[in-house]
Amino acid sequence: MLIARNPGQRDSDRRGKVDWKRALGVERLGLRSRRSRAERELIERLRKLGLVHRPFSIEPISGGLSNRNFAVRTGGKCYFARVCQELPFLGIERRNEIVCHQAASARGLAPEVIYHERGLLITRFIDGRTLDPSALHEPSMLARVSALLGRLHAGWDEVTGEVLYFCGFQTVRTYARTAARLEAVLPDDIERILEDITALSHRIAPFRPVLCHNDLMPANWIDDGERLWLLDWEYSGAGHPLFDLAHASTTASLSMEQQRAMLEAYPGRLPVAALEELQIFRVVALLRETLWSTIQSVASDIDFDFKQYAVENLQAYRVARAALE
Repeated sequence: MLIARNPGQRDSDRRGKVDWKRALGVERLGLRSRRSRAERELIERLRKLGLVHRPFSIEPISGGLSNRNFAVRTGGKCYFARVCQELPFLGIERRNEIVCHQAASARGLAPEVIYHERGLLITRFIDGRTLDPSALHEPSMLARVSALLGRLHAGWDEVTGEVLYFCGFQTVRTYARTAARLEAVLPDDIERILEDITALSHRIAPFRPVLCHNDLMPANWIDDGERLWLLDWEYSGAGHPLFDLAHASTTASLSMEQQRAMLEAYPGRLPVAALEELQIFRVVALLRETLWSTIQSVASDIDFDFKQYAVENLQAYRVARAALE
């Protein structure tokens, strides 16, 4: 996941075309006396792969809460390099991620995967502006986002390879147990919450699974001026299309009217009760985010206030859940 310091917003406000270095919050290594260990190790790996030649620059990209991300410029090319690891306690399985990323790339929805190996992913760098939550409040952008999700979900029939199944309800249950095992602080009423989530799952009609992204934070959308791109496929898999729409709508704080507009712009087939089911998935998405950050509060060494982020998402979950009654 990518996130910015402003809770509820995964990247800084970047309206219009701006300098990519400033927009991504990168730090030029040429202005620093020493490179970090992660940077030195990455440079060595890239040299062995023949992907970096002098002169070159490598710049850390701020905002990643699960990985270390870098922009690498060399020989007139620019790559996005991510130093990562298996994170099973978050449900991340890198083999699955690559299959889904490459499937989305084949449809022109994600940047090309240049190289991948254990602990390293290199893709083409997309130069553009990261969406902020308010961007989806613009009718034209909301329609573009919905249309892209429709194209992603329609691509399921072309996917090959083994893909994990993602269910928001199951993820919530698993995250809660993982958080308890790690002795993280959970809501006092977590058992009642989990019982309620199971009951809500029974209100979802049977559906046809499709290829989903499942982590539609604003910072995972890039607008290059001509088209939208989706980044960060760590949580992707076969799932319910409404979870993608719900997660995008919660991170952008869309109103009910805007949610209706999103559904109307969606090009694929949705359930008859799509708006009602969307509200259930919004509840699940907020609770999933709450428990994700609860786990990270004890498992991550990244400098970010995961506890406060969990509190804010829990409050949003309770408001959304109350609105269902």
